[in-house]
Amino acid sequence: MKFHPESPALIPDDVSRLKFIADLKRHLYFELGPRNRDDYQRHAAEAAGPQPPAAAAATREEIRRVMEGRPFFQLWSSLVRAAQDRMWEYVARVVDRDIARLNSRYRELQLAAPDDPGTDVDGLPDYVTRADVHRMPGGYHVEREADDLRAGALYDLGGAVYQLGLGNVSGAMLNDTRGQTLVAHLRHYYPWLKPGRILDMGCSVGHNTVPIHRAFPDAQCHAIDIGAPMVRYARLRAAGLGADISFNRQNAECTTFEDRSFDLVVSQILLHETSPQATRRIFAESLRLLRQGGVAVHLEVPVRYEHCDVYEQFFRSWEQYYNNEPNIEGVASTDLHALAQQTGFSDVLSGYQCIPLPTDRTAELAPEPIKGRGSWYIVSGRRT
Repeated sequence: MKFHPESPALIPDDVSRLKFIADLKRHLYFELGPRNRDDYQRHAAEAAGPQPPAAAAATREEIRRVMEGRPFFQLWSSLVRAAQDRMWEYVARVVDRDIARLNSRYRELQLAAPDDPGTDVDGLPDYVTRADVHRMPGGYHVEREADDLRAGALYDLGGAVYQLGLGNVSGAMLNDTRGQTLVAHLRHYYPWLKPGRILDMGCSVGHNTVPIHRAFPDAQCHAIDIGAPMVRYARLRAAGLGADISFNRQNAECTTFEDRSFDLVVSQILLHETSPQATRRIFAESLRLLRQGGVAVHLEVPVRYEHCDVYEQFFRSWEQYYNNEPNIEGVASTDLHALAQQTGFSDVLSGYQCIPLPTDRTAELAPEPIKGRGSWYIVSGRRT
């Protein structure tokens, strides 16, 4: 079994293990996770005595300090982290068994169509190096050998399991819901857009670059990521899917592309893995790169603190504190709509957008979280 023509091959035992991990994660998140709120409310009621609970007055940091001492939260968090680590362990077995073939396929691709992914990045940002993002061993950037693409292969398989198979629009495990959602946004709000050049910032292995390329097949499509193993694997993956995309190793905060050289600039779940300062620089860089009339779209995790009570703020920031997602709080607490306007974008749009489904491809932005349906948060605007 393969997720796509160039993915590591899975044997039946691999499939069983990964399905088990996906089911375990689903149970932990959706069945046991909500019980943490019940436990906190009991604690708040006990602490208040005869007075009403004062939970609404607490900050998410205060709630975190309380919950880190609660046995149920300790156990639940340990299980979620253990499931994440076991997922990477299982994925690594698959990748390492097939890495020689993957390396050989990449060398064949390079011989047939030489392409330098670029490795001259002036230092790696500290949000990339200080911890392994998603607890993926080695993170996005660690290389074990020349032309290494192992980190990309790990992320490809692990990402599909990490998403629990939610909303894979293609019907396969291509992990492309962000790209499909972004395309639906463009079709709905910018139907006139016919980009000649497209840039995907922080593309990882191109999960979501491919559907954008397919939506605009006549455009020249570029994609960048800070991790060299990611862009190498992305090139191999895209070639297997028949997508002609130029992948390059660059920092989205300060690319080497010329001013006003793209008609469409996008990012997809990039910002929450950077920092508040980097988020501002990425917005500014996306504006710099746009031609007059060009469009930028930044898609993010659907967590906005203005739409969460204080307990939900604490709970939704779990990923930052215990799963090495460095900027969840930064993105969730930043007014991205205002930031886009301050950066210089015009006609800014923002809101929650449903993941498109075969029977319902709704693309209207909602001002508040969408109940009972997978969604992403989108901010877009034009350069005038």
